[in-house]
Amino acid sequence: MNKIIRIFSLISLVFLLFSCGNDDRTFQLKTVKLTEYTRRESLPEQNLYIKVFKDEIPTSIAQTETYPNSLPLPVVLKVHPSPEMNLYAESYHIELWGDVTGYIGNCSVNMDNYKIVFPIDMEVKSENLEVSLQGSWR
Repeated sequence: MNKIIRIFSLISLVFLLFSCGNDDRTFQLKTVKLTEYTRRESLPEQNLYIKVFKDEIPTSIAQTETYPNSLPLPVVLKVHPSPEMNLYAESYHIELWGDVTGYIGNCSVNMDNYKIVFPIDMEVKSENLEVSLQGSWR
């Protein structure tokens, strides 16, 4: 019985060490997948793009390439530049923009809702926007 408890304790310790491994590491955002947004049918034909913001900074830290809203979703858009983000220590939000209508919607990146060790595709959504952040840990 003691042997089982020791093995279980060792496995738990190893799991705990690996699950906390990225708390002080940065995430490099490479692409954003636009999955859905509200008012899609009521908007005029335009090019869409996504801006990435650090919450305390009013200017965007990155922006995606454009995509015509007449084409189907989902779509994966490259981010320029590819920012390094400390997702566990700082707050970020994503905004969808159109070149005709301007601001369309946003969603927050709140790592309190996630515990991701090696994210490949992290879904972030609000009532008016749904995206996935894609990248790698550095």
